[in-house]
Amino acid sequence: MKKLSVLLVVLMIVSTMMFSVKTIKMVAWTVGPDDPSINRKVNLEKAAERLNKMLETAGSDIRIDLEVSFDSTDWGSYKQRALIAFQSGKQQIDIITSGHDDIGMWAAAKYIIPIDSYVQKFWDLGLYDIIPSLWESTKFKGKIYGIPQDTEARPLYARRDKLREMGYTDAQIDDMMNKFNTGEYTLYDLVRIAQEGIEMGVVKWGLWHRPSKGIDYFQIFTSFGAQIYDQATNKLVFDEVNMRKAFQFFYDISNKYKITPKTLIGTPWNSVHSSFAGPEGNVLFHMGGTWNVAEWKKMFGYTNEDIKEKFAFSLTPSAYKGKPGNTLSHPVVYMVTSRSKYPELATLLITLASAADLNAKHAIDSGHLAIRFEEMSNQYYAKDEFTKKVTALLPYTSFIPNNDRFDEYNKAIFDAITALEAGRFTPDQAIRFVEMTLKSRLKDDVIIKK
Repeated sequence: MKKLSVLLVVLMIVSTMMFSVKTIKMVAWTVGPDDPSINRKVNLEKAAERLNKMLETAGSDIRIDLEVSFDSTDWGSYKQRALIAFQSGKQQIDIITSGHDDIGMWAAAKYIIPIDSYVQKFWDLGLYDIIPSLWESTKFKGKIYGIPQDTEARPLYARRDKLREMGYTDAQIDDMMNKFNTGEYTLYDLVRIAQEGIEMGVVKWGLWHRPSKGIDYFQIFTSFGAQIYDQATNKLVFDEVNMRKAFQFFYDISNKYKITPKTLIGTPWNSVHSSFAGPEGNVLFHMGGTWNVAEWKKMFGYTNEDIKEKFAFSLTPSAYKGKPGNTLSHPVVYMVTSRSKYPELATLLITLASAADLNAKHAIDSGHLAIRFEEMSNQYYAKDEFTKKVTALLPYTSFIPNNDRFDEYNKAIFDAITALEAGRFTPDQAIRFVEMTLKSRLKDDVIIKK
């Protein structure tokens, strides 16, 4: 029945086009940047193949020629290329893939278009099956600007094998992870255990995090109860009291507790992965993402059994005893650009690219999580033990806001964290720096909460 519905939709679209057109050229941009996320590209190509078969079955002489690129450099470079392409007004892009946090800025600049009417039209083609909370990550000012491509969680990873060297049994390690989850253990228990590992000579470093600007740091802000967004006014918030506590933590892990290198920010990603996850890894804890497992398998040749033996994971612990830990999800979405001559067709393509069978393979191969309920019962997805376990973190997740000034807000905070860990800023200096920067750049678009 659904296949028939798809054919009817295709026929409806075809009927609105000029029948003299034989081939419709469309262009899509996708990004990893991790290599295992190549199915963001492949799934669009398969969607085009499926659509062309439907067009052939329907008796149409129209075909889709979809050119898809895949960027494996880094998020910053990819987004800069996208911005240049948008602003040039010359380069064809019909579909673009990026994190949901780009929706606010790109929608405000009219680089992408709302697709609510198309989502409603294609709802019965599988969009109804997408996990409802994920739709919220695609919205800006109440309108839908994308279709979820994947989601994930950001676990706190621990080297299980190193904890064993420290004298912990597997049962005690599992109990430790559970205590991080429930709030029986806090961030400061993590610090204590990390220092213990260093003092025993089992590891060189206790805690590593991402070495570049991103959103992972916001888990620590959540751990300290910092507010970053006011939904009623759609404004970003700089919560000085709680951010000062978080800034103190970032200062202390490098300058007081000495469990994190002062020079971690700026370290190449490959070095970060090797230092924590490599066979000779010498870091005890790492704030990472579910997709890291797929990267480590590829980088180090690990099997599923190796992953199970070497690593444990939990939520990022709270700073306060008795409060559960947290994680953060960053759904990647397919969006339709304002430059596309065929926005309805582009939306149909990204709908077909979100098929349960295609996304289940992407999720497992790249270490991401299901966007659709049907994926969870897919055999390829259901048999993966790590994915089943890490899915349990999702009830404790949140998203960063789709605010068009978020990137500027995030940069000011990241610059402060960089200076804090290097010892160039005290927490009070970091607070003053961020407040002055945000007031200067965001003006009335940010609330300074004293």
